[in-house]
Amino acid sequence: MGEASDAARSVVAQFRRDGFVAPESVERAEFDVWDRMTAGRVLLLAVQILLKLREEDGRNDLGRPVPGLDGEEAGLMIRTLLRDATAAPEASRRELITLDRLLELLVSVIAEESLSDEEVHALLEAAEESCLAVGPWDVSDDRRPQSGELVDLGGLLVPTESGLKIQPMTWDGSVVGVTLIRGRTAIQLQAFRALGDTSWASVREDLARTMRGRGGLAEERVGPAGTELQAVVRIQGPPGKDRQTTRVLGHDGPGWILRGFVTGAGAEPDSDEEWPYTTFQGTVVRALPAPSDTDKLIRLRWPESGV
Repeated sequence: MGEASDAARSVVAQFRRDGFVAPESVERAEFDVWDRMTAGRVLLLAVQILLKLREEDGRNDLGRPVPGLDGEEAGLMIRTLLRDATAAPEASRRELITLDRLLELLVSVIAEESLSDEEVHALLEAAEESCLAVGPWDVSDDRRPQSGELVDLGGLLVPTESGLKIQPMTWDGSVVGVTLIRGRTAIQLQAFRALGDTSWASVREDLARTMRGRGGLAEERVGPAGTELQAVVRIQGPPGKDRQTTRVLGHDGPGWILRGFVTGAGAEPDSDEEWPYTTFQGTVVRALPAPSDTDKLIRLRWPESGV
């Protein structure tokens, strides 16, 4: 059992024994941390796995009561756990998914399914493994899938498919990012070196502060790629067309941070489009040597023949 699933096992055991979440379990779960593998993340995924399996078996949990929530709120929470993108923003705004409610739900389903301790342990291990098997990836990671076509741009290897448009982002004479466009949705990918204490959490905080300071809106949400920003930013344009909706994805790798700006139809609050997320999570980062110790950008190499 991995470190996170082992911690999750302790949290579940304490809750089943005492009927409440003890302070040490709150600390152990790290339920407010989403940029790395934690016990809280394992517990969330374990509940999602169980609910999904029950749904596939024809058992509807949407009417299930959740302690502390009325019927509408309980429905929003369950729908969000079943990955209903239309319910997630409202559930997040109301802060419906908490550690104690998640454990109440998990323990009640475990009891209904008559799962043994060994089966619970296997569930938690499977939840941790399912998260570890998701990118973005470092080029040295031997767990990354070898299937699917990737375009090699030096610092980034990005998934491609028929009909996809790929455009370079240039700055100071070099290629520093790439924009992928499919239909009415685009995702802009850039990789940076994580210098000092820089992380996706600190970058996300700085981005949100900047967006709000320029008259925009920015809120944190937990999406398929972890904690993201859902934002409305000011852009140049006439009144009524001077704002743009975007989702900002991020991921901490070994010595690097990958950032993705999603715009267009896939960035709208009610969008359940998966393509931007699968593209982001399928991207491979190759942190090439930097020209200087202070250069944060991982620059790209554009093929002479184009892409």
